[in-house]
Amino acid sequence: MAANEKISDVQFRYHGPSMGYGSHRLTAHVGGSDTSAGHLLWSGQGIRNIMVEPELQRRGIGTAMWNEGHRLASENARIPKPKHSPDRTNEGDAWARGVGGRLPRRRG
Repeated sequence: MAANEKISDVQFRYHGPSMGYGSHRLTAHVGGSDTSAGHLLWSGQGIRNIMVEPELQRRGIGTAMWNEGHRLASENARIPKPKHSPDRTNEGDAWARGVGGRLPRRRG
């Protein structure tokens, strides 16, 4: 598989704050694996962290987690929609611009 070829076989696991996390957590798993390919952590204030394993980056997993977080929020009023944080790395800023949504002025 080419380094930038999209991965279509991604499953998600959601862990809410009541499950021992201080924020909402979504993990991505590829091909039915129990090993996490990445995670998205967010609260009502915004994304706290998003990470995709280096060998799987630029294949749509981060975007898929963003979309899944929005889907979950649209189905459950207790889950806030992920929104971009003002604290973004250069890579995070490029990703945020790519997926769209309101971008607060960058601090980091």
